Amino acid sequence: MRSFLRRVVVGFAFVVGLAGFSSRAAAVTVDSVGDSFTVNFGGNVEGVDVSGLSASALFEVTSISGNTLVMDITLTNTTSILWESARVSAFGFDTNPEIASASVDSTVFANVNVGGQFPNGFGSVDLCVINNRNNCNGGGGGGLDIGGSTVVTLSLTFQNPVTAVELENFGVRYQSLTSSALGFDGDSGTGRPSNPIPEPRSTAMFLLGGLLVAGLIRKQLVAAR
Repeated sequence: MRSFLRRVVVGFAFVVGLAGFSSRAAAVTVDSVGDSFTVNFGGNVEGVDVSGLSASALFEVTSISGNTLVMDITLTNTTSILWESARVSAFGFDTNPEIASASVDSTVFANVNVGGQFPNGFGSVDLCVINNRNNCNGGGGGGLDIGGSTVVTLSLTFQNPVTAVELENFGVRYQSLTSSALGFDGDSGTGRPSNPIPEPRSTAMFLLGGLLVAGLIRKQLVAAR
């Protein structure tokens, strides 16, 4: 019996380990309609992390066909009450394979730029969704205020047909940062993922673990009859 329980624990730990390894991946691969994952962002000003400045983005694949990947991205400004004002004025990421062009359908963000850089020491991104037509640095007066949320439909086109796309280097741009408690007044900043990003298949791995354990238990019960 102890040997059986040990096999169950080892089997489940193996699958959980796979899921944990996947959740620490630097990039997320999507290859099917319905694939989804969430990125939670922190925030920093001039490279220094600051409290309460945060955002989240839920990515969901709605179409992948030919040269084109389409995603609905629910972006939310989750900044805390430590801040009197903070706008999420842009977000962006890198793709593999390299993106050829992109279009956006959004009531909040009017444009998507292919190539560019986020300021505040963030560096280059393959694309950014923003109100600025020319680059990824600004953003004008648009974006999401604290507590605001919007759905952005983003269409990505590649040079060749794709069956899977790797997304990484996720970032957001913050502007109008004012906090009397923290000593900021009209500053700007950026944010990177604040925790490991789960792969879309992490849930499937846990289900696989459950099926593995159930199979071992059933096998033991049959053998005990």
